[in-house]
Amino acid sequence: MSIKETNNSQGNILVVDDTPANLRVLTQMLTEHGYKVRPVPNGKIALGAIEALAPDLILLDINMPEMDGYTLCETLKSNPTTQHIPVIFISALDQIEDKVKAFRVGGVDYIAKPFQLEEVLARVKTHLTLSQLQSKLESKVNQRTEELHDLNQAYERFVPREFLSQLDKDCITDVELGHHIHQQMTVMLSDIKRFALLSKTMQPAENFDFINNYLAQLNPIIRQHQGYIDTYMGDGVMSLFPHSSDDALDAIIAIQYALADFNQQRATKNQPIIHTGSGIHTGDVMLGVIGETERLQGTIISDVVKYAGRLEELTRLYHADTLVSKAVIQHLSKPYSHRYVDSVRIQGSSKKMAVYEILEGDYNDDIQHKRDTLDQFNQAIQHYKDEDLTTAGTLFKQIAIHSPDDKVTQLYIKRCENYQLYDPPSE
Repeated sequence: MSIKETNNSQGNILVVDDTPANLRVLTQMLTEHGYKVRPVPNGKIALGAIEALAPDLILLDINMPEMDGYTLCETLKSNPTTQHIPVIFISALDQIEDKVKAFRVGGVDYIAKPFQLEEVLARVKTHLTLSQLQSKLESKVNQRTEELHDLNQAYERFVPREFLSQLDKDCITDVELGHHIHQQMTVMLSDIKRFALLSKTMQPAENFDFINNYLAQLNPIIRQHQGYIDTYMGDGVMSLFPHSSDDALDAIIAIQYALADFNQQRATKNQPIIHTGSGIHTGDVMLGVIGETERLQGTIISDVVKYAGRLEELTRLYHADTLVSKAVIQHLSKPYSHRYVDSVRIQGSSKKMAVYEILEGDYNDDIQHKRDTLDQFNQAIQHYKDEDLTTAGTLFKQIAIHSPDDKVTQLYIKRCENYQLYDPPSE
C-alpha cells in the first residue's frame, strides 16, 4: 500500500537533489499541493529510501557526488521492482546530448534549471496521471490474460491440447476452419463389451458415475503413453497416438492391468466385472477442423478409423481383448507377443485385412494359455493356409485340450471339419 493511499495524498514523490535550497523549494511547493514528499540529498540515500517504500514518482537531479542521476536512473530501470517508477530529471545541464542521455537511461521527462514551479507541478501531475492509467491498464491486461488462460484451459477439456499441438497451434483461438495436417498415426477404438446389458441394471446417474470411473482408469494411461482421446462415444473412446504404434500397445497393455485392479474393486462390492474390446490400426490420416464459421469441430478423416472400428467389433467374434492390423505389427519397433487370427474383408472394400491378437499382459488365464500354445497355434495356421486341413485340424484340437475357451481355436476346428466335407472357398 503506497503513502498516497494511506494519507489520501495525490502521490508519493521522492525528490533527489544535493542542493538544499532546491530540496526546500520543491518540498514546500509539492506539499502545499497535496503531495507526500520525501527529500534526499544524494543517490545512495535515495536507493535506501526507494527500497523502504517505492515512490509514485521521482524528481532527480543529475550532477550529484558519488552517484549521479544517470547512474541512479539506470539502476532503478534495471530492477523489475522499480523499473515502472517514472523519473523526471531536473538539471542545470541544458545541452541536447544531456537531455537525450536522460531519456536513454529511462527518464520520462526533463526540466531545465532554473525551473518554474508551475511547470514542475504540471509535469508531475501529467506523469502521475499517466502512471496511474498505465497501472490500471496493466491490471486489466493481467486480469484479462488470466481470464483467457482460464478460458483456454476450460476449452482444453473439450479440445485436447495435443490436437492443438498437432495443428501447430498454441491456443484454441488460433484454430480456424480448414486447418489440417496429413500424417501417419495409430488409432485405437475401445469400448466395454455387453455394456448395453450392464447399463440396463443401473439408473441414469449410476450409468454416468460408472462411465466416468471407467474413463478415469483409461485417460491418464493414454496420456502417459503419448496418446490422447479424440472422441468419447458413450462407453467407447477413440484415441490417437501420433508418434508410434508401440505407444498404443503399451497403453492398452497398461489399461488391461488397470482394469484388472478395477474389476477386483468391483468384485468386493458384488458388482459384475467388465471386459473391453480394442481395435488398433496404423495409417495415414487427415486431422483438422471441419464445420462452418459458427460451429467448428476437430476430427480425423481416414479409413484408419473404419479399420480400427472393424477390429474393435471383431473382438466380440474372436473373444479377444485387443486386435490389431498387420500395419500395426509392421510398424512396431520392439517385439510384442501376438498371433495371427484371421483375414477379414472390410465392408465397402475389396481388400482383406490380416488380423492379429495381442497376447501381452498376463492379465488373465486365457491369455497365458494362448501364449503357452503360441508355437503350436502358428504351425496349425500355416498348415491351414497350405490347405493341409487334416494336420491343421489335429493341431487345433490338441491346443483346445489345454485352452478349451480359446474361441479362435474352436473356430478353426469347425472350419477344418467343414472344409474337409465341402470344398473350401477359392480364397
